Amino acid sequence: MKRLLTLLILVVLFASSCSTTFRTMREPNVRFELTGEDYTISDEAVSGEATVVYVLGIDWKRLFGRADRADFNTPVMGTFNIIRGSETYAIFDLMEKNPGYDFVMYPQVTKESYRVFPFYKRVKVNVKARLGKLKNREK
Repeated sequence: MKRLLTLLILVVLFASSCSTTFRTMREPNVRFELTGEDYTISDEAVSGEATVVYVLGIDWKRLFGRADRADFNTPVMGTFNIIRGSETYAIFDLMEKNPGYDFVMYPQVTKESYRVFPFYKRVKVNVKARLGKLKNREK
């Protein structure tokens, strides 16, 4: 009887902890359509660059310090590739140099790297893109 009671208590503890840990709220699917009158695009492609140095596979500069990188929760307009790592630093630089824009369109990424495997790696990233700004239109 003690084994059954102990087993029942363990099941209750594990089941209750899972239910409190994994609670989410579903967001509704919101759809809106933009036309050419809803945004403006920069006249020419602008650029940003970043250099990342890895020693023993670790970027020591950004490991403990402030990370100047762009975060994406949706795909960048015009690319299906996942943007990560050193590319995010270059896009952050691009946005910092050109304040007032809301989104990046059609980024073109070029990378140059120098490596002494496995000790040292330097990656220089250049990003060219057009930037867009949403218009504030009130009806």
